[in-house]
Amino acid sequence: MKKILVASTLVAGLFASVGAFAADTVICAGGAAGPGVVPASGTAGTHFMLTPIAPKCSANTNVAGTDGTSGAWYAVGSNSVKGKNSFGGNTNGGSVAITAACAVPGGCTAAESVTARGVANTAAATS
Repeated sequence: MKKILVASTLVAGLFASVGAFAADTVICAGGAAGPGVVPASGTAGTHFMLTPIAPKCSANTNVAGTDGTSGAWYAVGSNSVKGKNSFGGNTNGGSVAITAACAVPGGCTAAESVTARGVANTAAATS
C-alpha cells in the first residue's frame, strides 16, 4: 500500500510540474509564405500568450518560439534560409539581436533558429 501511495504521489507531482516546462514550437519551417503554427496559449502560469495569435510566415524563414518558465516570458529565434545570421529575442527585456552567424552564409538552417531560440530563452531566464 505504501508503494502505491508513493508512486501515486510521484505521478501527481509530475503532472503538476508540467506547467514549469517550456512549450517549444517551430512556428515557421523555412518553406513558402503562409500561415505559421500557432504557439500554445490559454493557461496563465503555463503559457505567455493567453489568447492564440495566428502568425504569418514570410517565404524562406525559420522561426522557433518557446514559453519561458511558468509562462513568464516568450523567447524566439529566427533566420532566413538565404541569410547569414540567426536572431533571437524575448519579452523579458531582450530586444531582437544577432545571436550567431550561420555555419554557411546564405544557407541558414532551422536547427540554427532553434539554437537562437535557446540563446534568447537563456538570456530571458537570467535577466
